[in-house]
Amino acid sequence: MNGLISGWRRRRLFASPARDRRPVPAWSWIPFAAIAGALALLTALRALGVDGPDWYRWLTDPRQPLVPALFLGSIVASAALYGRARHSPGRVVGVLSVSAFAVGALVLGIASYINCGVDGPPFFEQLIWVLSGNGADPWGAGPGCPTQPPLAHHLARLCALWGALASVLGVVIAMLRRQIDRWLATWADRAVVVLGASAQAAAMVRVLAANRSPGSALLVVDHTGDEAFGATVRSLGGRVLAAEAVDAELLRGLVTVRGRIAVEAVHIIEERVPEALATFAQLARVLDAAAPNEALVSRVLLRIDDPWAAENWRRSITSTERSWLADALSATEQTARALVARIDSIGARRLVVAGEGDLAVAVLAEVARCERERRVLQPGRDARPLEVTVIGAGAAALAAEHTAQQARFGNDSGIAELRVIADPATDPVLVAAGRNELTTLLVIAQSQPELNRPTRLAGQLPEVTILAVDPASSELPDQPLVGRLTGFGIGLLTGDEPPEDHWTRIARLLHAAYLTQLGDAVGSRPSSRPWPELPVFFRQSNLRQVHCLFSGVTLLGRSWAAEGDGEELDAAEIDFLSRREHESWRRFYLANGWRPGAQRDDARLVHDWLVDWDALPPAARVRTSNGVRRSLALVDTAGYRSRRRTELLPFRRRGEVRATRSEAAWQWRTESDAAMRAAAGDWRVSDPQSGRVWSVDPAAFAAGHERIEGDRYRRIGTVRARPAHLGEPVDTLEGPAVAEPGDWLVQGELGERWLVPDERFRGSYEPL
Repeated sequence: MNGLISGWRRRRLFASPARDRRPVPAWSWIPFAAIAGALALLTALRALGVDGPDWYRWLTDPRQPLVPALFLGSIVASAALYGRARHSPGRVVGVLSVSAFAVGALVLGIASYINCGVDGPPFFEQLIWVLSGNGADPWGAGPGCPTQPPLAHHLARLCALWGALASVLGVVIAMLRRQIDRWLATWADRAVVVLGASAQAAAMVRVLAANRSPGSALLVVDHTGDEAFGATVRSLGGRVLAAEAVDAELLRGLVTVRGRIAVEAVHIIEERVPEALATFAQLARVLDAAAPNEALVSRVLLRIDDPWAAENWRRSITSTERSWLADALSATEQTARALVARIDSIGARRLVVAGEGDLAVAVLAEVARCERERRVLQPGRDARPLEVTVIGAGAAALAAEHTAQQARFGNDSGIAELRVIADPATDPVLVAAGRNELTTLLVIAQSQPELNRPTRLAGQLPEVTILAVDPASSELPDQPLVGRLTGFGIGLLTGDEPPEDHWTRIARLLHAAYLTQLGDAVGSRPSSRPWPELPVFFRQSNLRQVHCLFSGVTLLGRSWAAEGDGEELDAAEIDFLSRREHESWRRFYLANGWRPGAQRDDARLVHDWLVDWDALPPAARVRTSNGVRRSLALVDTAGYRSRRRTELLPFRRRGEVRATRSEAAWQWRTESDAAMRAAAGDWRVSDPQSGRVWSVDPAAFAAGHERIEGDRYRRIGTVRARPAHLGEPVDTLEGPAVAEPGDWLVQGELGERWLVPDERFRGSYEPL
């Protein structure tokens, strides 16, 4: 059964992109309300003595069990659908249900009793019977009373009981809501997590709720106790987890299931960067200790608004070998991306930037990166370069800073025509710079613009699109304010889309390159849809490709985030990355319910390339290798290049071994099956856990081990090590060896060198 359920979930992930989820129609509650109203009307008429055809008598028969079930079910369904259609919180749905039950009990009860003759005042006596819980039993005792309770009476009593029950359950659920949210959060196989209760976090929750993938839970950690914030999250379908502090135990429950990573993305949206970094450090330890999940690629996104601090932090964690991706989200960078995107939307060929702050620098960096991406994705296209003009007393310094920042990571300036007007950005200067036969986009990036200045400029430049900073806002609206003038604020969110991190951007560009190759076949399969319409499964696969590239390069003895120029990969390294990419792709598809077959069938999750690398058709191998090269070129546009590591770093030995002195020469083999020769007098060392046996030179053994008792020895001392380069030859004391992917080159205190596989190295050495 579990296999069937998981397979169904995987098919949903494959077939249903988040943006394809249809909202509940606003009218969906009306048919159910009409059914409940019609049944109530028919039973009330029968209780009042109105007769009718046979179907009417059958439907209003007091012994009929179908009508009560339909009546109660329709009230509950109509209330729930009304709340869903209007995105109302659960308490609204509860109030609607209880109100409907109360009205039903009152109307149906009065209809049941109204014809009964009574000694008290007319109508009010019947009303007292209804309000007393329909406990009176006048049937057949007075004139006008039926001999047995009508169906309306039964419905009225049911309404009263269910209304009382719903009220009690509502109170209980309200009291236990936070605990219920915590229980439901532990059952989620996939989750999107938001940490932080800032204003930006609340806005982020709304966007993530609208764009999350099918089957994934939205979990929000709230340490402020803000009930309004919690109610908003629940109305959007999220779960609120109350916590006084974010600790490792809480994070483990959020991001793992049965010890395996089970989170799509974690958004750390704190107001202060130190708190955000502290939370990230705890989360990183939890994720690193968990087992990888081959069915998804997890991302941790940390808010750091300062663009240069964000870039430096991003590069500091890129080289870490992890089974998940991390990135910094900068409000300044996100705003700059949205501003530059307007260039394409209006067809501008000229950009004028007035301002000298972080936003101005980020806009220039974004223009440069877009140009480098265009060169990779459209190498044969001879596009007219964008003219960029910076205006202000510090314009020359701004242009120099841009060039220096790009050169720091080995990039060219990315802007072919960068014009500097070093005059103060007065109205006449901006008007003169904005008037041109080319379509112009004017960005006023001053943190405190002069009052009404953008409006004045819009009146003098009616043909120019003007984007002006509004310090009181954090949005970039689609509609202009006056003419072609749009005021905008600096914020993480622009529109209804979640902020795009670096790795998602590269994944999107990889998909764009794939669509370019398809030509007219775009849209013929779910995997060939444009990125905004692409199912979640294929988006995740593109992210997986980016992660596979970054982690694979580190296995080649290379480092990322190098400043300046990198070193090109040779043919053997490209071949290794291609094989690894195919194996990663194959495992990802299999983990998500696909299976191999003779012919590809996306509807049945069948793919003919789900085979080993050696069994792939030649065309598939070429396509995979070209994809690896394209990925390297795209990460290069962001200034990420790899170099071979040459520096040996210090590590400390740890663990225990068993060892005896060998009297004769003997041979043994490494994990890569290389033959090694031990001389007489060498130590025969074995790992008590794995049983692996190897030899150690007497002097080296004495320097790195101390005796515990018998043949038990503790590993001591320090070594120096680095990841070995692919195919790197190493002359060990026992014979020559060649480095395999993931091997570490280790140098002992006596200068001797040897190779250690990655898994054994991490278990036997710890960094100093």
